[in-house]
Amino acid sequence: MSLLPSNSPSNRARHSESDGHELLLVGGAYTSSHALRDLILRAGGIQVNLCARVNDAVDVAIHICPTVILLDLREVGFDGLGILDSFKRSPEVGAVPIIMLTTQETTTIRDEAFSRGIADFVVFPISTTELVARIRTHSTGYLNILKRNRSTTAYETLQSELRSVHRALEESRSHVSTPNDQQEDTQWKSRVSGLVKIGIELNQIQDFDSLMDRILSEARFLLHSQAGTIFLRDGDTLRFAFFHNDALAERTSTGDPPPVPTFRIPITDRSLAGWVCLTGQSLHVSDCYNIPLEVPYRFDSSFDLLLGYRTQSMIAMPLKNQSGKILGVIQVINPLSPDGRVITGYSSDDIRLLEHFASVATVAIERAHTTDRMVSGFIRMIEMRDPDETFPHSERVGGYAAVLFEEWARRRGLVGAAFNRQLARLMYAAKLHDCGKIGVSDSILNSPHSLSDAERKEIQKHTHKGGKIFPRDSTDFDEAAHEVALFHHERWNGEGYPGFDDGGVHRGRCGEEIPLFARIVGLADVFDALSSDRCYRDAWKADKVLEHIQDQKGKHFDPELVDIFFAKLDEIYRVRDSNPDLS
Repeated sequence: MSLLPSNSPSNRARHSESDGHELLLVGGAYTSSHALRDLILRAGGIQVNLCARVNDAVDVAIHICPTVILLDLREVGFDGLGILDSFKRSPEVGAVPIIMLTTQETTTIRDEAFSRGIADFVVFPISTTELVARIRTHSTGYLNILKRNRSTTAYETLQSELRSVHRALEESRSHVSTPNDQQEDTQWKSRVSGLVKIGIELNQIQDFDSLMDRILSEARFLLHSQAGTIFLRDGDTLRFAFFHNDALAERTSTGDPPPVPTFRIPITDRSLAGWVCLTGQSLHVSDCYNIPLEVPYRFDSSFDLLLGYRTQSMIAMPLKNQSGKILGVIQVINPLSPDGRVITGYSSDDIRLLEHFASVATVAIERAHTTDRMVSGFIRMIEMRDPDETFPHSERVGGYAAVLFEEWARRRGLVGAAFNRQLARLMYAAKLHDCGKIGVSDSILNSPHSLSDAERKEIQKHTHKGGKIFPRDSTDFDEAAHEVALFHHERWNGEGYPGFDDGGVHRGRCGEEIPLFARIVGLADVFDALSSDRCYRDAWKADKVLEHIQDQKGKHFDPELVDIFFAKLDEIYRVRDSNPDLS
């Protein structure tokens, strides 16, 4: 799949020619979908992006930001309702209108499609003029909504409402001519009530990284802050997890802050974040470079020196759950004046606002911890059944998969929240790739001998069993786990399993018929399996493993992923060395 970065010069030109009408055509039949694309392009005024890889459709949509989506179901066997649900579950593109194109109309599928949020249902044959007119109508409606109210996705809704609350509060504050405690209290309750509603909506977002990034972004916006960080507690240390800085972002060509290595600080009273985590108290420092000598904590200026930045004022707030446990620390840095100048100090209202965001962030962290515990428990269950499927093995496969996907995404310009969301889905799925083995006989899993043909067929059933554990119509995370569990033993040349029936002939999936995540995990799994001791053989030597992977390029493995694997071999080895098997 080739993606054109949305900010490229050629893409900007295409947008100007199409007046902003951006169609994503999703179809798996090469000839008919390409012909349809050409017809729509010839009609003019609409930019058409064709996605033949149905399993990548949501990712492509997130990247190109379409104004209308057309599902071409005429000659292809993919589940139109399933892909419709995938789009609707996506917080980034769930509001984009979707048109379904079929060769026959049945009351059942039509009613079901509309009940799930389809915008239009078109039966082929249809004139190009009418089809283009329908596409334009839905695209225009969506563009008009974008112009009136930038709230067409869950994230944009949250951002719009937060800013409306803030503007209303600023206006009410300016109209107060005399101090009145009761009136101020009423205004504050109204402010908090609006923000609590936002907190509820924020917690409907599934992806942890995207959610935390949004919390930090909105906290900074409402407190007019130039920068912000979130530290997450990891044992006796705080891990530097999320980082925003508008001043540094302005210096880069991408508009994003420069990459900063993850680091940890000890939880002691010597640092600002450490003191907050240790005491559970919030901290407001007006001048970080002039902290009174009588307090134990000090500001570490080495980070400023490294980045060429000047931290002036800061609020640091503990992320504390209902039982009082500290899960991390959120910080907002350098308040700005209306004209963008850094000013000194935050107000008491700012501190109270940040308390709200701290509570929302804490709920999100708790939820993420719960998910991690569930995944870890599941892996432990698999480990009890199959000694080869150890917890370190799952962690390594997840780590290798992350390295491969990061480079794959970088080559296509997939960055930011969309990248973080997909990476989180992949990590979740990768760790559970062999979950279906809990349904395979112990005598087969633990056999020290080569398997018979019957036993090999039995163990191959773990792909189907794993796929059934995660229903595709549940969450985005379950859909990813379903695809990986089911397809990670398919091969690029079509010689893998479980395969499918194609016109009465059973064959394996090949090439890009195999979902990307399954191709990534398949490579990661084989590398780790060959590099590790098994109950029926010793680990292969490193040179032999690498030779095998290179030999299987274009056979077992996606050729591009093999190239990425060798380009990132140092990172792959770092993942391996940091997750050794327990003796």
